[in-house]
Amino acid sequence: MATGKNSKQVPENLKKQLALAIRNIQWNYAIFWSISAEKPGVLSWGDGYYNGDIKTRKTVQAAELNTDQLGLQRSDQLRELFESLSAGETNQQAKRPTAALSPEDLTDAEWYFLVCMSFAFSIGQGLPGKTFAENRTIWLCNAHLADTKVFSRSLLSKSACIRTVVCFPHLGGVIELGATDLVSHFQVSKIGCSMFLVIK
Repeated sequence: MATGKNSKQVPENLKKQLALAIRNIQWNYAIFWSISAEKPGVLSWGDGYYNGDIKTRKTVQAAELNTDQLGLQRSDQLRELFESLSAGETNQQAKRPTAALSPEDLTDAEWYFLVCMSFAFSIGQGLPGKTFAENRTIWLCNAHLADTKVFSRSLLSKSACIRTVVCFPHLGGVIELGATDLVSHFQVSKIGCSMFLVIK
């Protein structure tokens, strides 16, 4: 089992499952929100996978990485950058690995994914919290235009061009998927089948 910074344990292979599912449906990101270990009744970042555009690629390996490895590596690099920025380190360059990202390396969509790591939702609040409380899937089209009372990250999603967000309960938490395309909830059967076959 692996743990996010403030979350209860999440399955070790969850990131790989999220990666496979999100690539199959060609969406931009997947996030697993789990109950916080420090604050019961609050959903916080458990794990995630980024599948969107990349501005600057940095690797430490000389060998070519396949698509799976590149996506997993980028998700890990974004998490490391978030932790570095959160810690407020004064000498980040000396402490970060050679392939570490800096803020200027990121696209708007990567910034969106990174900033999501700082969010937490009380049960019943926000899209993930409401999904958890009601134990049902919530599909939000035009997320970038939504009222912040409905989707607190709507302004962020506008800069990242995130147009569709779907949340559904899973493993005692919530999985959130996001896409830059406008995807109607009528396409849910295709997406649902892909997701649930991969994430069990």
